Amino acid sequence: MLRMGLIGIGRMGTYHLNLYDEIPSVKLTALSDVDAENLREKAEKFNVYSSVNYEDILDKVDIVTVAAPTKFHFEIVKKCLLKGKHVLVEKPITTNFEEAVELFEIAEKNNLVLHIGHVERFNGAVQELKKIVDNPYLIESRRVGPYVERMKDDSIVLDLMIHDIDIILNIMNKEVIDVEAKGSKVYSNLPDFASVSLVFENNAIANILVSRITQKKDRTMSISQEDAFIHLDYTSQDINIYRKGLSQHIFGNKELTYKNEYILERLFVYKDNPLKLEIKHFIDCIEGKKPRIVSVKHELRSLKVALEVDKILKKKEGRCEVNP
Repeated sequence: MLRMGLIGIGRMGTYHLNLYDEIPSVKLTALSDVDAENLREKAEKFNVYSSVNYEDILDKVDIVTVAAPTKFHFEIVKKCLLKGKHVLVEKPITTNFEEAVELFEIAEKNNLVLHIGHVERFNGAVQELKKIVDNPYLIESRRVGPYVERMKDDSIVLDLMIHDIDIILNIMNKEVIDVEAKGSKVYSNLPDFASVSLVFENNAIANILVSRITQKKDRTMSISQEDAFIHLDYTSQDINIYRKGLSQHIFGNKELTYKNEYILERLFVYKDNPLKLEIKHFIDCIEGKKPRIVSVKHELRSLKVALEVDKILKKKEGRCEVNP
C-alpha cells in the first residue's frame, strides 16, 4: 500500500482528503499546511502525522498531492521529486513554462510519475468525447458562475479557462496558430470575464467564454462537425448528439415557415466522482497498471496556450500568433 502525503489543506486539498478512504491502494500518512490550527484539526480527525514544514513529512510518504497555492508549486514539487516522491499537483503546475519543463525533466530522469490535476479530464462525459468527435470545425465552450471574493486575485485563465483549453487541445490534436482574447475587470484588479478564440492549423476555431461574475453557474461545451452537433454538460455529465434529420418548408396562407427536424441521441455516460477517478489514475500509473491518459507533451502544450492567453489579457494586446 502506498503512503500518501498531502501538502495544502485548503478548499481543494480538503476535497482530496475526503476521498482517500475510498481508494484502498493508498493510506493517508501525513499532512502539511501553513495554517497550524487547521492542520491540527485535520491531523486529529484522520489520526496522521503533521507538520507546518512540508519537508518534514517527505520521509514518511511515497507519494504526494500538492494543493498549496500556485505560487509555491515549483518549489514544493521540485523538492518532492528530488526526494524521490511521485507527485500529483493541482493545476496549474506553475505560472512559468520553463519551470514546468524542468519539473517534468526531473520526474523523467528519476523515473517518477508527475501528474497535473486537471479534474475535468475525468468527467465521464469528457472521457466519452474521443469516441464520438471526428474532425470538428467549431467548438464553443462556456464556463461561467457567480463571483467569489476569495478568487479575486486569481487569473480566470489559469483557474477556470485552463480546463477548457486542455480539453479542446486534446480533442483537436492540432497546433494552435492564432489566439485572440478580450476580457474586462468588474469587481477585481484582474479580468473577471473573457472571451477567447483559438484558431487551429486546419482552420477550425474554438470560442471559449469564461466568467466569474455570472449569477447562474453554467459549464457546457458544443462541438460542430460534419455529421453531428454534440452538446456536453460538465455538471450533469450528459452528452446529447444531434444528427441531421428531415427539413421541410410549410406553406401557410400568409407566410413560409421553415421546420428543421433532427435525430437526437442521448449517450450513456458512466458517472463517478471525477476527482476520485483522477487520484485512482495517478495510482494506477505509479503501479504500472495503466499508461498516463495525457502525454507530457500535451500537459506542456495546454499550459503554454493558457499562459499565452493570460499574457494577452494582462497586456490588453488582444491578439497573438502562436508558433507551432
